[in-house]
Amino acid sequence: MIFLHLLYLVGGFVFLIKGADFFVASSSSVARRLKISPLIIGLTLVAFGTSLPELAVSFTASIVARMEGTTADIAMGNVIGSNIANITLILGITAIIMPVTIKKAMRKREFPFLMISTVVLAVLAFFFQSDAQIVWWEALILLLVFAYYLYLMIKVGKAEENEEESEEIQILNTKKTILLLLIGLAGVVLGGILVTKGAEYLAVEILTSAFSMSTTRATTLVGLSVVALGTSLPELVTSAVAAKKGEADIAIGNVVGSNLFNILLILGLSGLVVPLGLNADVLIDLVILIGITGLVVLFGLTKNQISKREGFLLTFIYFAYITYIILRSLGLF
Repeated sequence: MIFLHLLYLVGGFVFLIKGADFFVASSSSVARRLKISPLIIGLTLVAFGTSLPELAVSFTASIVARMEGTTADIAMGNVIGSNIANITLILGITAIIMPVTIKKAMRKREFPFLMISTVVLAVLAFFFQSDAQIVWWEALILLLVFAYYLYLMIKVGKAEENEEESEEIQILNTKKTILLLLIGLAGVVLGGILVTKGAEYLAVEILTSAFSMSTTRATTLVGLSVVALGTSLPELVTSAVAAKKGEADIAIGNVVGSNLFNILLILGLSGLVVPLGLNADVLIDLVILIGITGLVVLFGLTKNQISKREGFLLTFIYFAYITYIILRSLGLF
Protein backbone atom coordinates (compact mmCIF):
# COMPACT_ATOMS: atom_id res chain seq x y z
CA MET A 1 0.00 0.00 0.00
CA ILE A 2 2.84 2.37 0.86
CA PHE A 3 4.58 1.55 -2.43
CA LEU A 4 1.37 2.36 -4.34
CA HIS A 5 1.12 5.79 -2.71
CA LEU A 6 4.79 6.44 -3.45
CA LEU A 7 3.93 5.81 -7.11
CA TYR A 8 1.06 8.30 -6.80
CA LEU A 9 3.54 10.84 -5.45
CA VAL A 10 6.16 10.36 -8.20
CA GLY A 11 3.61 10.07 -11.00
CA GLY A 12 1.80 13.16 -9.74
CA PHE A 13 4.95 15.26 -9.92
CA VAL A 14 5.57 14.10 -13.50
CA PHE A 15 2.04 15.10 -14.55
CA LEU A 16 2.39 18.43 -12.73
CA ILE A 17 5.68 19.44 -14.32
CA LYS A 18 4.81 18.46 -17.90
CA GLY A 19 1.24 19.69 -17.58
CA ALA A 20 2.41 23.09 -16.30
CA ASP A 21 4.89 23.37 -19.17
CA PHE A 22 2.12 22.77 -21.75
CA PHE A 23 -0.32 25.00 -19.88
CA VAL A 24 2.01 28.01 -19.73
CA ALA A 25 3.01 27.68 -23.41
CA SER A 26 -0.59 27.44 -24.61
CA SER A 27 -1.85 30.19 -22.29
CA SER A 28 0.88 32.53 -23.51
CA SER A 29 -0.09 31.73 -27.09
CA VAL A 30 -3.77 32.44 -26.34
CA ALA A 31 -2.84 35.83 -24.85
CA ARG A 32 -0.86 36.86 -27.90
CA ARG A 33 -3.32 35.47 -30.45
CA LEU A 34 -6.26 37.31 -28.85
CA LYS A 35 -4.13 40.41 -28.14
CA ILE A 36 -4.92 40.09 -24.43
CA SER A 37 -2.37 40.92 -21.76
CA PRO A 38 -0.65 37.81 -20.31
CA LEU A 39 -1.47 39.30 -16.89
CA ILE A 40 -5.21 39.01 -17.61
CA ILE A 41 -4.72 35.44 -18.88
CA GLY A 42 -2.85 34.64 -15.66
CA LEU A 43 -5.56 36.23 -13.52
CA THR A 44 -8.37 34.31 -15.23
CA LEU A 45 -7.64 31.25 -17.42
CA VAL A 46 -4.45 30.06 -15.68
CA ALA A 47 -5.72 30.92 -12.19
CA PHE A 48 -8.96 29.00 -12.72
CA GLY A 49 -7.17 25.98 -14.15
CA THR A 50 -4.67 25.72 -11.31
CA SER A 51 -7.46 26.25 -8.71
CA LEU A 52 -9.39 23.19 -9.88
CA PRO A 53 -7.81 20.87 -7.24
CA GLU A 54 -8.95 23.24 -4.45
CA LEU A 55 -12.41 23.34 -6.03
CA ALA A 56 -12.55 19.54 -6.18
CA VAL A 57 -11.42 19.07 -2.57
CA SER A 58 -13.60 21.80 -1.03
CA PHE A 59 -16.75 21.09 -3.04
CA THR A 60 -16.48 17.34 -2.39
CA ALA A 61 -16.03 18.06 1.32
CA SER A 62 -19.20 20.18 1.26
CA ILE A 63 -21.25 17.45 -0.42
CA VAL A 64 -20.00 14.82 2.04
CA ALA A 65 -20.72 17.16 4.98
CA ARG A 66 -24.26 17.78 3.71
CA MET A 67 -24.88 14.03 3.46
CA GLU A 68 -23.55 13.54 7.01
CA GLY A 69 -25.36 16.58 8.43
CA THR A 70 -22.18 18.36 9.53
CA THR A 71 -20.31 21.55 8.59
CA ALA A 72 -17.55 21.46 5.98
CA ASP A 73 -14.61 22.54 8.14
CA ILE A 74 -12.07 21.01 5.75
CA ALA A 75 -13.27 23.23 2.88
CA MET A 76 -12.37 26.41 4.75
CA GLY A 77 -9.11 24.98 6.07
CA ASN A 78 -8.08 23.84 2.58
CA VAL A 79 -8.70 27.25 1.01
CA ILE A 80 -6.99 29.24 3.77
CA GLY A 81 -4.03 26.87 3.84
CA SER A 82 -3.74 26.95 0.04
CA ASN A 83 -3.90 30.76 -0.05
CA ILE A 84 -1.14 31.01 2.55
CA ALA A 85 0.97 28.62 0.45
CA ASN A 86 0.22 30.66 -2.70
CA ILE A 87 1.11 34.05 -1.26
CA THR A 88 4.26 32.88 0.57
CA LEU A 89 5.89 29.74 -0.85
CA ILE A 90 4.72 30.02 -4.47
CA LEU A 91 5.18 33.78 -4.86
CA GLY A 92 8.44 33.51 -2.91
CA ILE A 93 9.92 30.80 -5.14
CA THR A 94 8.73 32.67 -8.24
CA ALA A 95 10.51 35.85 -7.06
CA ILE A 96 13.67 33.87 -6.25
CA ILE A 97 13.72 32.51 -9.82
CA MET A 98 13.07 35.96 -11.26
CA PRO A 99 12.08 39.19 -9.43
CA VAL A 100 8.39 39.81 -10.11
CA THR A 101 7.54 43.28 -11.42
CA ILE A 102 4.17 44.55 -10.16
CA LYS A 103 2.57 46.61 -12.92
CA LYS A 104 0.57 49.74 -12.18
CA ALA A 105 -2.69 48.05 -13.21
CA MET A 106 -2.21 45.30 -10.62
CA ARG A 107 -1.26 47.76 -7.89
CA LYS A 108 -4.41 49.78 -8.56
CA ARG A 109 -6.86 46.91 -9.22
CA GLU A 110 -5.95 43.35 -8.24
CA PHE A 111 -3.97 44.02 -5.05
CA PRO A 112 -6.74 46.11 -3.41
CA PHE A 113 -9.32 43.58 -4.65
CA LEU A 114 -7.36 40.71 -3.09
CA MET A 115 -6.95 42.55 0.22
CA ILE A 116 -10.62 43.54 0.36
CA SER A 117 -11.80 40.01 -0.50
CA THR A 118 -9.65 38.49 2.27
CA VAL A 119 -10.94 41.03 4.80
CA VAL A 120 -14.56 40.45 3.66
CA LEU A 121 -14.09 36.73 4.31
CA ALA A 122 -12.82 37.51 7.81
CA VAL A 123 -15.73 39.86 8.48
CA LEU A 124 -18.23 37.18 7.40
CA ALA A 125 -16.44 34.58 9.51
CA PHE A 126 -15.96 36.64 12.68
CA PHE A 127 -18.85 39.08 12.92
CA PHE A 128 -21.85 37.78 10.98
CA GLN A 129 -22.14 34.45 12.78
CA SER A 130 -21.91 33.78 16.50
CA ASP A 131 -21.11 30.11 15.74
CA ALA A 132 -18.28 30.93 13.29
CA GLN A 133 -19.77 29.64 10.06
CA ILE A 134 -20.17 30.81 6.49
CA VAL A 135 -23.83 30.14 5.62
CA TRP A 136 -25.60 30.21 2.24
CA TRP A 137 -26.41 33.93 2.08
CA GLU A 138 -22.85 34.87 3.07
CA ALA A 139 -21.58 32.46 0.40
CA LEU A 140 -23.86 34.25 -2.05
CA ILE A 141 -22.14 37.55 -1.19
CA LEU A 142 -18.77 35.96 -2.08
CA LEU A 143 -20.18 34.72 -5.41
CA LEU A 144 -21.59 38.16 -6.25
CA VAL A 145 -18.18 39.73 -5.56
CA PHE A 146 -16.64 37.04 -7.79
CA ALA A 147 -19.12 37.81 -10.58
CA TYR A 148 -18.10 41.48 -10.41
CA TYR A 149 -14.41 40.51 -10.48
CA LEU A 150 -14.97 38.32 -13.55
CA TYR A 151 -16.90 41.11 -15.28
CA LEU A 152 -14.06 43.51 -14.51
CA MET A 153 -11.45 41.09 -15.93
CA ILE A 154 -13.44 40.55 -19.14
CA LYS A 155 -13.91 44.31 -19.55
CA VAL A 156 -10.22 44.99 -18.96
CA GLY A 157 -9.23 42.08 -21.23
CA LYS A 158 -11.15 43.60 -24.12
CA ALA A 159 -9.73 47.06 -23.51
CA GLU A 160 -6.08 46.07 -23.13
CA GLU A 161 -3.98 44.97 -26.03
CA ASN A 162 -0.66 43.30 -25.56
CA GLU A 163 1.70 45.77 -27.23
CA GLU A 164 4.86 43.96 -26.15
CA GLU A 165 4.93 40.92 -28.38
CA SER A 166 8.15 39.00 -27.90
CA GLU A 167 9.67 37.42 -31.01
CA GLU A 168 10.98 34.58 -28.85
CA ILE A 169 7.47 33.43 -27.97
CA GLN A 170 5.96 31.31 -30.69
CA ILE A 171 2.27 31.77 -31.41
CA LEU A 172 0.93 28.26 -31.89
CA ASN A 173 -1.82 27.41 -34.34
CA THR A 174 -5.35 27.18 -32.93
CA LYS A 175 -5.68 23.39 -32.86
CA LYS A 176 -2.29 22.89 -31.22
CA THR A 177 -3.01 25.63 -28.68
CA ILE A 178 -6.34 24.07 -27.64
CA LEU A 179 -4.81 20.59 -27.49
CA LEU A 180 -1.87 21.72 -25.34
CA LEU A 181 -4.21 23.77 -23.15
CA LEU A 182 -6.44 20.75 -22.44
CA ILE A 183 -3.49 18.38 -21.93
CA GLY A 184 -1.75 20.87 -19.65
CA LEU A 185 -4.91 21.52 -17.63
CA ALA A 186 -5.57 17.79 -17.24
CA GLY A 187 -1.93 17.27 -16.24
CA VAL A 188 -1.86 19.87 -13.46
CA VAL A 189 -5.22 18.78 -12.04
CA LEU A 190 -4.44 15.05 -12.16
CA GLY A 191 -0.93 15.68 -10.84
CA GLY A 192 -2.27 17.72 -7.92
CA ILE A 193 -4.78 15.00 -7.02
CA LEU A 194 -2.20 12.18 -7.20
CA VAL A 195 0.42 14.06 -5.17
CA THR A 196 -2.17 15.03 -2.55
CA LYS A 197 -3.53 11.47 -2.32
CA GLY A 198 -0.08 9.93 -1.95
CA ALA A 199 1.31 12.52 0.44
CA GLU A 200 -1.80 12.56 2.64
CA TYR A 201 -1.74 8.77 3.12
CA LEU A 202 2.01 8.65 3.83
CA ALA A 203 1.88 11.61 6.23
CA VAL A 204 -1.05 10.24 8.26
CA GLU A 205 0.63 6.82 8.45
CA ILE A 206 3.83 8.38 9.75
CA LEU A 207 2.11 10.70 12.23
CA THR A 208 -0.15 8.02 13.71
CA SER A 209 2.51 5.30 13.92
CA ALA A 210 5.75 7.17 14.66
CA PHE A 211 4.34 10.01 16.79
CA SER A 212 1.28 8.25 18.27
CA MET A 213 -0.89 11.15 17.14
CA SER A 214 -4.65 10.60 16.98
CA THR A 215 -6.13 10.13 13.51
CA THR A 216 -8.29 13.27 13.93
CA ARG A 217 -5.36 15.49 14.90
CA ALA A 218 -3.14 13.95 12.19
CA THR A 219 -5.82 14.52 9.55
CA THR A 220 -6.28 18.15 10.65
CA LEU A 221 -2.54 18.82 10.47
CA VAL A 222 -2.22 17.10 7.09
CA GLY A 223 -5.23 19.03 5.76
CA LEU A 224 -3.68 22.40 6.65
CA SER A 225 -0.25 21.46 5.36
CA VAL A 226 0.01 18.51 2.96
CA VAL A 227 -3.45 18.78 1.36
CA ALA A 228 -3.26 22.59 1.17
CA LEU A 229 0.22 22.41 -0.38
CA GLY A 230 -0.80 19.51 -2.62
CA THR A 231 -3.76 21.40 -4.07
CA SER A 232 -1.44 24.41 -4.50
CA LEU A 233 1.19 22.43 -6.42
CA PRO A 234 -0.36 23.33 -9.81
CA GLU A 235 0.04 27.02 -8.92
CA LEU A 236 3.59 26.38 -7.68
CA VAL A 237 4.78 24.50 -10.76
CA THR A 238 2.89 26.72 -13.23
CA SER A 239 4.22 29.97 -11.69
CA ALA A 240 7.76 28.60 -11.44
CA VAL A 241 7.72 27.46 -15.07
CA ALA A 242 6.22 30.79 -16.16
CA ALA A 243 8.92 32.73 -14.27
CA LYS A 244 11.66 30.56 -15.79
CA LYS A 245 10.25 31.24 -19.27
CA GLY A 246 10.19 34.98 -18.59
CA GLU A 247 6.40 35.12 -18.31
CA ALA A 248 6.33 37.08 -15.02
CA ASP A 249 2.84 38.45 -15.70
CA ILE A 250 1.40 34.95 -15.95
CA ALA A 251 3.26 33.94 -12.78
CA ILE A 252 2.00 36.80 -10.58
CA GLY A 253 -1.43 36.73 -12.21
CA ASN A 254 -1.71 33.03 -11.43
CA VAL A 255 -0.96 33.55 -7.71
CA VAL A 256 -3.23 36.56 -7.18
CA GLY A 257 -5.99 35.16 -9.40
CA SER A 258 -5.90 31.77 -7.66
CA ASN A 259 -6.28 33.36 -4.24
CA LEU A 260 -9.27 35.35 -5.47
CA PHE A 261 -10.82 32.26 -7.09
CA ASN A 262 -10.28 30.27 -3.88
CA ILE A 263 -11.94 32.83 -1.62
CA LEU A 264 -14.77 34.03 -3.84
CA LEU A 265 -15.69 31.13 -6.14
CA ILE A 266 -14.66 27.99 -4.24
CA LEU A 267 -15.85 29.08 -0.79
CA GLY A 268 -18.92 30.65 -2.40
CA LEU A 269 -19.95 27.43 -4.16
CA SER A 270 -19.05 25.25 -1.16
CA GLY A 271 -20.98 27.51 1.22
CA LEU A 272 -24.12 27.28 -0.89
CA VAL A 273 -24.13 23.51 -0.38
CA VAL A 274 -23.53 23.43 3.39
CA PRO A 275 -22.39 25.87 6.12
CA LEU A 276 -18.60 26.15 6.26
CA GLY A 277 -17.35 25.65 9.78
CA LEU A 278 -14.42 27.56 11.23
CA ASN A 279 -12.70 26.10 14.27
CA ALA A 280 -10.38 28.16 16.47
CA ASP A 281 -7.24 27.04 14.62
CA VAL A 282 -8.62 28.02 11.21
CA LEU A 283 -9.69 31.43 12.55
CA ILE A 284 -6.10 32.06 13.67
CA ASP A 285 -4.87 30.97 10.23
CA LEU A 286 -7.30 33.44 8.63
CA VAL A 287 -5.76 36.28 10.65
CA ILE A 288 -2.31 35.08 9.55
CA LEU A 289 -3.49 35.10 5.90
CA ILE A 290 -4.68 38.72 6.22
CA GLY A 291 -1.32 39.77 7.67
CA ILE A 292 0.70 38.00 4.96
CA THR A 293 -1.52 39.39 2.18
CA GLY A 294 -1.03 42.89 3.59
CA LEU A 295 2.75 42.35 3.64
CA VAL A 296 2.82 41.28 -0.04
CA VAL A 297 0.65 44.26 -1.02
CA LEU A 298 3.09 46.50 0.86
CA PHE A 299 6.04 44.96 -1.04
CA GLY A 300 4.29 45.62 -4.36
CA LEU A 301 3.29 49.19 -3.53
CA THR A 302 6.63 50.35 -2.12
CA LYS A 303 9.09 48.96 -4.68
CA ASN A 304 6.81 48.01 -7.58
CA GLN A 305 8.22 44.50 -7.48
CA ILE A 306 8.74 41.39 -5.36
CA SER A 307 12.54 41.12 -5.15
CA LYS A 308 14.63 38.00 -4.62
CA ARG A 309 15.28 39.05 -1.02
CA GLU A 310 11.55 39.42 -0.41
CA GLY A 311 11.04 36.07 -2.15
CA PHE A 312 13.38 34.42 0.38
CA LEU A 313 11.51 36.17 3.21
CA LEU A 314 8.12 34.93 1.96
CA THR A 315 9.49 31.38 1.62
CA PHE A 316 10.85 31.58 5.18
CA ILE A 317 7.44 32.78 6.43
CA TYR A 318 5.79 29.74 4.87
CA PHE A 319 8.12 27.27 6.59
CA ALA A 320 7.73 29.20 9.86
CA TYR A 321 3.95 28.84 9.48
CA ILE A 322 4.25 25.09 8.84
CA THR A 323 6.47 24.76 11.92
CA TYR A 324 3.89 26.68 13.94
CA ILE A 325 0.92 24.49 12.93
CA ILE A 326 2.96 21.32 13.59
CA LEU A 327 3.83 22.53 17.11
CA ARG A 328 0.22 23.61 17.57
CA SER A 329 -1.02 20.16 16.64
CA LEU A 330 1.36 18.67 19.22
CA GLY A 331 -0.20 20.91 21.88
CA LEU A 332 2.86 23.12 22.30
CA PHE A 333 0.93 26.30 21.38
